[in-house]
Amino acid sequence: MSRSLFLLLALTLVACDGRKSETVPSAELGVESRLPVRMGVVLTHLRIAATDLEKARGLMGTQKLPEAEGMAFMYDNDTQMRFWMKDTPLDLDIAFVDKTGVILEIKTMLAGDTDTTVSSSDRVRFTVEMSAGWFAHFGVKVGDKVELEDMRHALTARGFEARRYLP
Repeated sequence: MSRSLFLLLALTLVACDGRKSETVPSAELGVESRLPVRMGVVLTHLRIAATDLEKARGLMGTQKLPEAEGMAFMYDNDTQMRFWMKDTPLDLDIAFVDKTGVILEIKTMLAGDTDTTVSSSDRVRFTVEMSAGWFAHFGVKVGDKVELEDMRHALTARGFEARRYLP
């Protein structure tokens, strides 16, 4: 009995020793983690979707996005992008971005719309979805840049090799 009590007390003291806990290893950060990324001069917090499953799920089922939060969809090749809003209950703006971080175009997608939204360009490397109207409200426009260094840090924090997605 006293041995068990001593062990319990020792574990309690170790758990409450006042030291800061270590940073969570990057490989453990999931798609729900919000990571800081600047677009134009605006700081946002983006979820990073890099796996096929993460990209397929996207923001499905998301009822509301806080003002400066969204999701980036990362691809390892330039291509023409196609998105739809199946099971997504809120309107979204989508920015199509090239590999240098330049926003090529911004489109609005309506909640639940199963029609495909297609980029005009075949040079799209990644996209960023924010609440509908966000880009216009914050003055982020076509020609502005998404900070690639922030995107690299976000990818690395999620445990992905950034150079797979960005030059």
